[in-house]
Amino acid sequence: MFAYPLSDALIWGTTLVALLTLFEAARRARWSGSLFEHTVWALATAAVLLGQHMGISLDSGLQVQYLGSAFLALLVGYPRALMSMAAVLLLAPLLQSPAAGPAALDSLNTWGLRVLVCAVMPVWAMWAIVQACKRLLPRNLFVFLLGCGLFGLLAAYVLQLLASATLYASLAPQPPRDFLEAFLPYALLLASGEAWLEGMIVTVLVVYVPGAVKLFDEGWYLRRLPSLPP
Repeated sequence: MFAYPLSDALIWGTTLVALLTLFEAARRARWSGSLFEHTVWALATAAVLLGQHMGISLDSGLQVQYLGSAFLALLVGYPRALMSMAAVLLLAPLLQSPAAGPAALDSLNTWGLRVLVCAVMPVWAMWAIVQACKRLLPRNLFVFLLGCGLFGLLAAYVLQLLASATLYASLAPQPPRDFLEAFLPYALLLASGEAWLEGMIVTVLVVYVPGAVKLFDEGWYLRRLPSLPP
C-alpha cells in the first residue's frame, strides 16, 4: 500500500503523529503484566508479521495482504496492538526478497501514514466497537463473540480498506482507472474471510483460555449474569 513517493511534508507530518501516538500507547501499556500476557503478545505479533509477509501484489501497484490489526486489539488491548502493528509495518518491508530491496526501503517513507491507516484507525475502531457493545447491547456472551469477534472485526477492516483506497486515489500521481474494481472487491472478500477465521479463533480462546483475549471482560459477560429461576 502507498508504494509511491509522497511529499516531504506528508512524510514528516504523518511520522510525527504516528510517533506521538505510539509514545502515548507505550505510556498506557501494562508492562508489568504476567508472563502469559507477554507470551500471547509476542506470539500474536509474530503471527501478524508472518501474515503480512505473505502479501500479494496486484498489477495496479496495490498489495493485498493479511490485516490483523483489529484482531491484535482484541487479543492484547489497543496500546500493545498499536506498538505491535507499528513494528510489523516497519519490519515487513525489510523482510521482502533481496530483489525488492529498493522498493522496501522506499516504503519506509510511508511508515507513518501506514501506521495511522493500518494500525491506529482499525485498532481504535475495534476498541470503540467493544465499548459500544458493552454500553448498548445486552450483557450476553454471544454479543461479544458475534458483535465484536465477528462483525466488529469485519467493520474495523472495512473501515481500514476504504480509507486505504481513498488515500490511494487521492495521493497517487496516476492511479489506475480501474483500481477500485481491481482492489476493493478482492480486499473486502479477503477481509470477510479473515474476520470469519479470527472470529472462530476468538471464540475458541474465550471458551477455553478467556485470559488470552484482553478486551473480553469476563466479569461483565460471565460473572454477573442474573440467576435463573428454578
